[in-house]
Amino acid sequence: MSKPANMLSAIEPWDLVANGYAETTMQMLAHYADEAIAASRLKPGAAILDVACGPGTLSLKVAHEAGEVHGIDFSAQMLDIFRQHIERGGHRNITIRHGDAQALPYADATFDAAFSMFGLMFFPDRRKGFAEIYRTLKPGGTIAVTSWAPVDRSPAMQIMFGAIRAIKPDLPEPQKAIDTLENPDVFKQEMLDAGFREVKIQSVTKAAFPVESIPEFWAGMVKGSAPIQMLKKGMGEAMWTEKEVLAIRFLEEKLTELPTRLSSDAWLGMGIK
Repeated sequence: MSKPANMLSAIEPWDLVANGYAETTMQMLAHYADEAIAASRLKPGAAILDVACGPGTLSLKVAHEAGEVHGIDFSAQMLDIFRQHIERGGHRNITIRHGDAQALPYADATFDAAFSMFGLMFFPDRRKGFAEIYRTLKPGGTIAVTSWAPVDRSPAMQIMFGAIRAIKPDLPEPQKAIDTLENPDVFKQEMLDAGFREVKIQSVTKAAFPVESIPEFWAGMVKGSAPIQMLKKGMGEAMWTEKEVLAIRFLEEKLTELPTRLSSDAWLGMGIK
């Protein structure tokens, strides 16, 4: 029996969440982007590829020192947000494309460095994703890819999934996915199989999810979480208003000492062509 496709491999959830994601989740994921950038030791004037770039979390950070930055994503709504950031920042060296990152529209040996921040992990065919990045990197070019670690290493993710299950108790509890990039051994092997050398997978922990008050925290989760947005859409406004009370009650029971910051573990995979 074939495994069901991951909902987050589809375009709809990302288009649906785009505006809220840029307001909330983008700010939190910026901490992980900083780690990836630092590990890549970019040279001034580098040509950089940002795969599954979303609203530009990483691209905007490297644009000031890069020669050129190219971002690609399959969500048109995410790219619309990214364009607004580009215009507000006056960036002239960022080019974005709407397309499939499993078939990159760039020539061989184009980029000095490539990144994918919590994007390639959702690809239907990750091996194509890694192979395409490898193809478009120059010899000696670097790759940095992030993926979430298993949920049991992430208080922030446990809280989020707990709140979702408070609304919809028949949802299964999240399980370790040993055949995905959650597994560092699989992560490393897929990078090696693509041809990368000196591959390292390191753990990154960031207390990147602030909780000042339960209503504010829940509102941010709803705005910035694709799974929650899909759940809300499926229920409709009336039922959602009724059910989200259960999520808030769950959060009040679990988060008793405020303010606080919730952490989440990620893997950072690095290699050289």
